[in-house]
Amino acid sequence: MSDNPQARIWNETVGVAWATNAQHYDAMLEPFGAAVISLLDVQPDERVVDVGCGTGATTVELARRAAMVLGVDLSWPMLATARDRAAAAGADNVVFSAVDVQAEPFATGEYDVAFSRFGVMFFADPIRAFTHVRLSLIDGGRLGFVCFQRPLDNPFILVPVMAAAPHLSMPPPPPPTDPGPFSLADVDRTRSILIAAGFVDVTIEAGPTSVELGAADDLPAVARRVLEQNPGTAPALLAASAADRRAAIDATIAALADHVAEGSIALAAASWIVSARAG
Repeated sequence: MSDNPQARIWNETVGVAWATNAQHYDAMLEPFGAAVISLLDVQPDERVVDVGCGTGATTVELARRAAMVLGVDLSWPMLATARDRAAAAGADNVVFSAVDVQAEPFATGEYDVAFSRFGVMFFADPIRAFTHVRLSLIDGGRLGFVCFQRPLDNPFILVPVMAAAPHLSMPPPPPPTDPGPFSLADVDRTRSILIAAGFVDVTIEAGPTSVELGAADDLPAVARRVLEQNPGTAPALLAASAADRRAAIDATIAALADHVAEGSIALAAASWIVSARAG
């Protein structure tokens, strides 16, 4: 396993949760990926790399449009689910590879498009990682990804965490630029990273503004899933006593119950859709 701390997170508790609940999580995040895919306008003769492909939903969707798609991720549990999904979909133009994008170049000038749905916020050295993405592209190749804005602008993440935190031994919040869901929230920093990595024509605009976490009649399971998918709450939930774990989930159920509308649990979200070209 890579010595990248993110490898441990995504190969253990959190990665297993994402693999186990792939259909739920992908339904929740589908609008964000769809917005980037639409923007990229992938053509039938193009080759695409899906960076941080996770459980492969976006990889399979891209494969419906492209000549070939490579899905890269450092989570073995998620890649196993991705391979099963691609096989079930008959996507024979998909290849998955266990790659730590930050560690070393994974391709040179082989792809027309690089895509990511929330897979690029976890780099300790983002300039190095995005340089490797740039190297994988042809000159003028297109990059498109979605990342989160500030924590306070994303109640769908913050509300469950704040509800559960009093019952769990949580680590302190990481600094804003440390690897994590919000590391690319600052648009000026994100633009400077991409330019330093060799990208040009960087454009950043707001993405989807809400998330449906699941059905209201499935609220207890939704509460458990949103805690298990979060890199901060998942390890704390696993380490907690049975009583504290139950209290954390019950508190999250109560918090999410305030956001039920028309049979669905919906909360506000804030994201950035980022596009650029390889210079």
